Amino acid sequence: MPDTYQFTYLHMKYILFSLLITITSSVAAQTTQTEQQQAAQTAPAKADSGNSTGYTEKLPVPYVDIRKFLAQNIAYPEKARRKNIQGKVIIQFAVNEDGTLGEFKAKSKIGHGCEKEAIRVLSSMPPWKPGMLNGTPVKVYYTQSINFQL
Repeated sequence: MPDTYQFTYLHMKYILFSLLITITSSVAAQTTQTEQQQAAQTAPAKADSGNSTGYTEKLPVPYVDIRKFLAQNIAYPEKARRKNIQGKVIIQFAVNEDGTLGEFKAKSKIGHGCEKEAIRVLSSMPPWKPGMLNGTPVKVYYTQSINFQL
């Protein structure tokens, strides 16, 4: 019995460690086209700071380290583990004007519950500092990749 317990403990420790190592963070922010058009219409003709676009923008900022948050909160789906499913899941989501996260969409899927788990964990993140355009909060879209590896 002690050998079985030790094997299970070491096996789970190895899975969590490999998951921690393989989680990658590729973040791409995009403001919607309508927001860019609105900003261009309301932007001053010349920027005084040398900014050629005529407006200032700031990307949203998470209050936690995304990779660390994912490593601590993600659970490898049992169905995927049993079928030895591995791969990369890409999730797109919006950081709303109030900093909350929403509009989760799986852009790359490997199935067996991995996308569902990635969305569950990302949706449980605390609110972010919202993106800003000319001092006004705006919705910004992010893309996050998560590697599932046994």
